[in-house]
Amino acid sequence: MKWCLALLVALLPLAAQSGWIDPSGKPIPDSDNMRSAEDFGIQIVLTANEGQFRQTWNSSTPPPKLTTTNTVRLGETVSALLIFHGCAPNVGGVCDVVSDFILEGPDGSKMTAGGGPVWSGKPMQQRLLQLGQASMTVGFDKTDPVGDYKVTATVKDKVSGRVLSVTARLKVTK
Repeated sequence: MKWCLALLVALLPLAAQSGWIDPSGKPIPDSDNMRSAEDFGIQIVLTANEGQFRQTWNSSTPPPKLTTTNTVRLGETVSALLIFHGCAPNVGGVCDVVSDFILEGPDGSKMTAGGGPVWSGKPMQQRLLQLGQASMTVGFDKTDPVGDYKVTATVKDKVSGRVLSVTARLKVTK
């Protein structure tokens, strides 16, 4: 997960208008946690401290050193955040991107885990990534099973009609 974040940081100034690209301009293939459709791209990241992640993201010192995780212990929480580029503005010049989160347990059971607006404002400058407004935070207590979980976000750009689903894997331990 941390190598993926390092790649993301390297891509901050290089988000493409046609999917994700690496620093040399070559396309990056879609993966479970990072997808694109034309100029619309979504990535899901997990962090143990959403507030610190957002503060670091918004700091003026590039590139930010963002902390992500793919494990959480019983008694702790984890947040899923969405990073995106390329939303389509409506006739008023405003994007309308929304998400729904689903948490899948080790036994395959699925539960809705919230959602809301990812972005409802003017599009960001070309070639820049935006941290979405929506997030999902889930806590695990001693009654929850340990094991492998999945967090899925289905993200829709309501103006363009494009829909992308991204998944992050999470290991819950004792």
